[in-house]
Amino acid sequence: MSETTKTRYWTLDGAADNGTVGEAITKTTAPDRTQTTAVLLTHDASNLRHRVAALRSDVARTHQQTYENEWDVETQMRAKQSPVALLEELSSEGFAWNDVARLLGVSVPAVKKWRNGERLTGSNRSKLARLVAAFDLLRIHFLVEDIASWMETPLREDVPVTPIDLWIAGPPKLFFDYGSRHATVDQTLDSYDPEWRERFRSAFETFRDADGNLGLRMTD
Repeated sequence: MSETTKTRYWTLDGAADNGTVGEAITKTTAPDRTQTTAVLLTHDASNLRHRVAALRSDVARTHQQTYENEWDVETQMRAKQSPVALLEELSSEGFAWNDVARLLGVSVPAVKKWRNGERLTGSNRSKLARLVAAFDLLRIHFLVEDIASWMETPLREDVPVTPIDLWIAGPPKLFFDYGSRHATVDQTLDSYDPEWRERFRSAFETFRDADGNLGLRMTD
C-alpha cells in the first residue's frame, strides 16, 4: 500500500511552535480494526455485566418483597385463630415451651398462662401469629417437614448456632435467606456474627495415634 493511500491521523505537535509546518505535524497510525473490535466487545461485555448485576439485585429485592407480602397475609390469617390453638399447634410440632418463649421474647410462665387462656396483648398476639405464619412458609416453600427439629439443628457441626438463634437475632431476612438456601451457611454466620470463626474455634482437635485409634488433643 502506498503512502498516499494509507489511512493516517494528523495531529499538531504542541511543543513545535517554530519552523516549518511539516516540522510541527506528527503522523499517528489509526488503530487496527481488529483492535477496535476487541475494545468494543470488552465495553459491551462490561456493560452487560453491570446490567446483569443490577437485574440480579432487583430480582432478589422483588423476591424478598413477595415473601414479606405472603408472610403478612399468612400472619393475618393466623391471627384470626385463638392463641391457645396456635400454642397447641406449636406444642404438637414438638416445640418446648422454653423455645417458644425464646422465639417470642417472653418468659416461660407467660406462655403457660396464655396456654391456659389468659389474654395476650395485641403485640404478643401478633408475634405469635407471625411466628406460626413463618413456619407455614418453611413448609410451603422450603419443604421443611419437622419444623421443631430443624429449628434446633446447628448450622454447622462445630458452631452451636441454630435457626432459633437466627430468628431471635433478626432481621427476618437472615432467617429466611438461610431457610430458602439463598445464603450459604458461612454467609449466614457472617451476617449473624462476623467473628464467629474466632469465637467458635475449638481448642481441641482429633488425631489418629500409631495404633489407629482416634484421640483428642489441644491445638497449638
